[in-house]
Amino acid sequence: MSYAINLEVLPWDATVAILNLDKSFVGTPNYMGVAYFWAHEYKHLLRDATISQRRRIHNKALDLGLDFCEVGVKQWELIGRVLRMPVEEMIGKEYYKKLKEAA
Repeated sequence: MSYAINLEVLPWDATVAILNLDKSFVGTPNYMGVAYFWAHEYKHLLRDATISQRRRIHNKALDLGLDFCEVGVKQWELIGRVLRMPVEEMIGKEYYKKLKEAA
């Protein structure tokens, strides 16, 4: 079986139910890619990421033991790898340098 659900056309109650279910899956391999699992710092990139990209970032973070409620160089580098975007382009060269020095 293969399903594709367009979340943008679901009734509001169904959307809320899916979000709440997915929130309960954050931090587990069952995460579906719908709910937020990241800190404010990452929101501009991750809210626009595809469900598949969010799942890959989330699941790889689980494998690596990364917490996306924390802001760090490893989290940014993981996002960059999955989104295929240089970290310096996402957050700026100076900020990236400061994060690397603090790590």
